[in-house]
Amino acid sequence: MSNHRISDYHQAMAHDPVDKARQQWDARYPDADRFTVVVSMLRTYALMIRELEAALRPLGLNLSRFEVLLLLSFTRDGQLPIMRLRDLLLIHGSSATYLVDRLGEAGLVERRGDPADRRVSVVCLTDSGREAMEAGVQALLGIGFGSVGALAPTDRRDLARLLAAMRTAVPAGA
Repeated sequence: MSNHRISDYHQAMAHDPVDKARQQWDARYPDADRFTVVVSMLRTYALMIRELEAALRPLGLNLSRFEVLLLLSFTRDGQLPIMRLRDLLLIHGSSATYLVDRLGEAGLVERRGDPADRRVSVVCLTDSGREAMEAGVQALLGIGFGSVGALAPTDRRDLARLLAAMRTAVPAGA
C-alpha cells in the first residue's frame, strides 16, 4: 500500500464503526481479528448492496433479480430449473419462487414445465429479460461496480483470491 493510501486508510479508520466494534469486542472477548473480518465483510456487503442496487433501481431491478437474469444468460439455452437457481443463489426454495414470480410478472422470465419431468419447473430468460440483464450489466460497469472500482487491480485480485479461499473452506452443505 502506498504512503498516500496508508494515510487515507488511517484517516478513515478514525471514524470507522467496525474499528469501534473491534475495540469493544477486544475489551471483552478473544479473537478480535476474526471478529473484525466478519463484521467488516458484513458491513462492506451491506454498503455494496446499497451501491449496486441504486444503479439497478432505475431499470426496475434489484441485485437478486439481476443475478437471476445473469445466471440464466450464462447458460447455453437461457434456462435453468428453479431448484438449480435456488442452489446457485444460496437461497430458500420459496425465495427462488418469489424472485421468479416477480420476474415473470415483469415479462423478464417465463416458467415452463420440463418435458422430461413434469415435477420440474424450468425458468427461461425472455428477450425482454436479456435486454434488462444487458442494461444492468452496463449500469454496473458504468459505476465501476461501486466501491470495488476504488481498489487497485492487484488489490481486487488479492481480495478475490482471499474470498475464494474462504468460500472453499466452508464445508459442503453448510
